[in-house]
Amino acid sequence: MSQQSSNIQLVRTFIDAFNAADLEAMAACLADRLVAEVTQKDGSTKQVDGRDAYMKLIAQLDIGTVQPRLTITQITDVNEDQMLVMIEVRAARKGRQLHNFAAYLMTMRNLQIDRIWMVEALPEESDTFWSA
Repeated sequence: MSQQSSNIQLVRTFIDAFNAADLEAMAACLADRLVAEVTQKDGSTKQVDGRDAYMKLIAQLDIGTVQPRLTITQITDVNEDQMLVMIEVRAARKGRQLHNFAAYLMTMRNLQIDRIWMVEALPEESDTFWSA
């Protein structure tokens, strides 16, 4: 399997695990020393250091109950170690609907996601949805 195919499969496994609310499978896709830039309400990003810290943020979303749906709309390799992924996000909770798009630049090392840069199309709407 080529490096590109391995990276695409890793990204798909990570997104599939999110959709299944399988936190253990998600964590297995991430490097221990993961660095993630997570979009904030104002469009800036906050750096999250480490797999455990990132997974704590994911756990706070309560994806098992909310069951958000992430759909990969586009995925391409940037170079041997990086993939650019466009995601469509749909979710419903507490009478609210979320429809958003996010782009993720992911760096892979040793068959794990080592770095994530996240950009959302509508960060304030996403923040309102998840914090309500």
